Amino acid sequence: MIWALLLGFALFAISLYFHMWMLRGAKAISPPGKDPRHFRLLAGSSLVLLSHLVIAGIFAGGMYLASAWGLGGLEKDVINSWMDYYYFALITISTVGLGDILPAGHMRAISGIAALTGFLMISCTAQYVYQTMSEKEN
Repeated sequence: MIWALLLGFALFAISLYFHMWMLRGAKAISPPGKDPRHFRLLAGSSLVLLSHLVIAGIFAGGMYLASAWGLGGLEKDVINSWMDYYYFALITISTVGLGDILPAGHMRAISGIAALTGFLMISCTAQYVYQTMSEKEN
């Protein structure tokens, strides 16, 4: 269990650093407090979306490693591609959690950390979107 928690924390730390870096880039393109022009807003929002997709990839890779290291796995009729791990990580990070693929063993701890990471990333993203879309008060 300790190895799954350590792996989950490492994935969290990498994801947090990457997301903050991408949010800085989005703020540079479409700064909060300025009139959000369409292209700037689209470009900044696209960077944020890309960040969430990459973070899902980071967790998918970590879950794949956890499975290969015998720390647990994913329960589904057939898990035969990397895309299954990516799909599971994406729905977990987005906090949707459809339930068509279930974590087993210590993978449950990593999945929980992925969900908490996703909640944090969504909160940071919501703050950026709110600040960008709000008019600056004079």
